[in-house]
Amino acid sequence: MRRNLRLVMASGVAVAALVATGCSSGASDSADSSATTRTFAAANGSFEIPAQPQRIVALSRVIPSLFIADAPVIGATSGYDTSTIVDEDAITRYQDVATLSTGTAKTNAGGGTQLSYEQIAALKPDLIISGFPQKAYKSGISDEQLQAIAPTLSLGPSTPTEWREVGEKAADAAGKTDEFDRQKAEYEKLAADLKKKYQGTVAGKKFAALSVFNSTQADSYQREYDDSFTTNIANDIGISFPGGTPKKTSEIVSIERLSDLADADVIVYQVNPDGSLKYPRMQAVFDSEAWKNLPAVRAGNVVPVAYASSETYAGAIKSLGSLSAALDKLPAASNGN
Repeated sequence: MRRNLRLVMASGVAVAALVATGCSSGASDSADSSATTRTFAAANGSFEIPAQPQRIVALSRVIPSLFIADAPVIGATSGYDTSTIVDEDAITRYQDVATLSTGTAKTNAGGGTQLSYEQIAALKPDLIISGFPQKAYKSGISDEQLQAIAPTLSLGPSTPTEWREVGEKAADAAGKTDEFDRQKAEYEKLAADLKKKYQGTVAGKKFAALSVFNSTQADSYQREYDDSFTTNIANDIGISFPGGTPKKTSEIVSIERLSDLADADVIVYQVNPDGSLKYPRMQAVFDSEAWKNLPAVRAGNVVPVAYASSETYAGAIKSLGSLSAALDKLPAASNGN
């Protein structure tokens, strides 16, 4: 398969010369770390990018990883939910450059896809990194217009679990992998420790998860299974949420079917890092008699989990801490101590 490959000097803006090349099999492939460019494979093709970019524009879900890594970002899409970014300095850096509007249309990336390409071009980036989900990028973003400005990498997720790959590839493209690798190792160790600690707690119990996103249709909720936004970090410590398939990690369910959760021993839902409801419409679920009558609710086996991953292991570590604290409070918890 042949794709267009853009040649760009590290200190300059994209040039117009295009040459044909085959797809690269890895995220990055540079034989000489001192070279001015290197080949990088993204969802939208393989490109020559600066080995050490100096002027990065960050779009959507790559924002947390790039700012936590202190990458040289000179422009970013505005409106990102900073409550999921656990580094206060990173939030400040983001707010200083978050000047790119995405319009009023909303996506599950936290904003619209109505970019001003003229505004991006005026920043004179040497690299553009997009974290828009693949579906949103393909349907709402002009890759051709972005490539005319600077080499553009589409790294956004296709599934909820791909936050790991999004953050890793973004940090790699920016030449800022050291901090990412350290946090990844810390997360994996903590997940392994908690999996061992709670193996007695979760054994024999059926877990269920639900949420109500802002986009969830009225009088409905989102039932989440393995590998969904709410569950994938819990999966890493041995908790399973049965009922889905590899292609169905969640589904919209009528609020009248809350009784579907009656066979769950423990119910998990999302909250913000500060403990407040991530999606305020969840309160309508909690106020319903159907919710109050669920066996897990009556038993007090309801687990709020702070969702703070946002494509960074720093956030995922915080989510694991929230999950651990909630599991410790389960009435019949046996924590392996």
